[in-house]
Amino acid sequence: MTLFDFFNIWLLFLYIGQTSGISYNQPKFCANATWNPTAITFATSTTVGASPNGIFVDTNNTVYVADRANYRVQVWLNGSTTPTRTISGGLALPYSVFAADNGDIYVDNGNTNYEIDKWTLNLTSSVAVMYMCGACYSLFIDITNTLYCTMYGSHKVISQSLSTRLPIWNTVAGTGTYGSTSTTLYYPRGIFVDSNLNLYVADMYNSRIQKFASGQINGTTVPTGTITLSYPTGVNLDADGYLFIVDSYNYRIIGSGPNGFRCVAACTGTYGSTATTLNRASTLSFDSYGNIFVTDTPNSRVQKFLLITNGCSKL
Repeated sequence: MTLFDFFNIWLLFLYIGQTSGISYNQPKFCANATWNPTAITFATSTTVGASPNGIFVDTNNTVYVADRANYRVQVWLNGSTTPTRTISGGLALPYSVFAADNGDIYVDNGNTNYEIDKWTLNLTSSVAVMYMCGACYSLFIDITNTLYCTMYGSHKVISQSLSTRLPIWNTVAGTGTYGSTSTTLYYPRGIFVDSNLNLYVADMYNSRIQKFASGQINGTTVPTGTITLSYPTGVNLDADGYLFIVDSYNYRIIGSGPNGFRCVAACTGTYGSTATTLNRASTLSFDSYGNIFVTDTPNSRVQKFLLITNGCSKL
């Protein structure tokens, strides 16, 4: 047996029992699910600063927003109308945030510090868990406790195991050069990894959602039917694997279901700053009730669209 074989066996033992719990919400929606077209403003620039990008809502309905303008992350516990915790210190223009099921909070700190920081629950200092060469526009942790980072300016997605303690990241999508082929990306933004380890990427400048099967470098474009995307920036999956997308330059959120894709929020067809409109929104996240939280970036606010209909008729 070679030294390489021993190393692989050692890695296998490290992975056994190292699966991660799911900390994000994947509600189950019926085909007729509808959201109130008039959103509630959850947070304004007073609390989330100018042009917020990243948002995350965990299974306890705690809301996390990356306030990059003020170099911090704002946290609201379930039911709070004002932030209950502020994470700051050493952060520089954080774009994204992700909370693990154990309460650890991962924050992009790559703009000038070239790292992702982990803030442990109830502690006031952080540790770097990943080093890279630029900002992470989106973060995600899959069920194998692997951390993913969207390298927007490098046109790729990278990942690193949080279980092996080896500070080595791998490119899992994109080549580092922009393009529109099955192996390339063009300014990617939001990402989501499902329970089968399929990676979904909002390939912003190609106006498409790319799906990369586990371990595959060739992506397939997710068909959106009669819907034409324009610079998508966020992607989420519900309990049945249907996609919800921030269709940023169409100023709306679209969702799929058994009847295909349709607009589900901000469906006026125009941009704006009213309760029924968005303006090049960035990221969406569900709470446990199926409500949609979205960072309405140029409007410097977080909007909340309430789920109002989700009854499944039985034949």
